[in-house]
Amino acid sequence: MSTAPTVEPFCVSDTFVTGAGPLQFMGENLRLTLLVKQACDGGVENAVVAKLVGSRSDMLQIAAAILRGCNARSMPIDKVVESFMEFLEAPAERH
Repeated sequence: MSTAPTVEPFCVSDTFVTGAGPLQFMGENLRLTLLVKQACDGGVENAVVAKLVGSRSDMLQIAAAILRGCNARSMPIDKVVESFMEFLEAPAERH
């Protein structure tokens, strides 16, 4: 992840998500569509709330950061990083 300072030049609202659609590969980039489950006419549907586009490498770095944060209390961080780095360094065809 970047060591550059983070700025928020305008207010960005939090977006609540409950799921994600399948990854869409677009050349060297991929798109992750984030969804929220909502009630609709007596049923349930998934509403698109965000679409994230980035390089495979950047998206894997983001996923690694999420895993580190989620596992920080339940697993030693070095084990989380070690297992994810093995995944990250694997050939693209494996993930």
